[in-house]
Amino acid sequence: MGLRSKALKVEREALVPTPIDLPEDLPALYRTYVADLVTTLSDEDVSGRGSEELHTLIDTVVVDWDADKKVHLLELRGKLLNMLNAVRPAGEAGLTESESSLKLVAGVGFEPTTFRL
Repeated sequence: MGLRSKALKVEREALVPTPIDLPEDLPALYRTYVADLVTTLSDEDVSGRGSEELHTLIDTVVVDWDADKKVHLLELRGKLLNMLNAVRPAGEAGLTESESSLKLVAGVGFEPTTFRL
């Protein structure tokens, strides 16, 4: 191990991630955000525009019932790449067009930096 590698290793080991403080009322805060979302999505101006846009992107919604898990499963079929390109998650990172598949890659800032892996 070279001198530069040793110095970088010492520097990396000295780094301490900043702790994240979560609010104590996080469940109540989450419920408030969800309630606001329901109110926003119930607004006809918002839902109308959103509905029109979704009609151009989604061809079919397939609903199945998983009896073992006792849940409904929804599958959206349509122009998935167009949906993802419309919002450009993480800027230009993450989308790779392919003939038969879609690959998603997390961009910088998607996950917190982790040291001592």
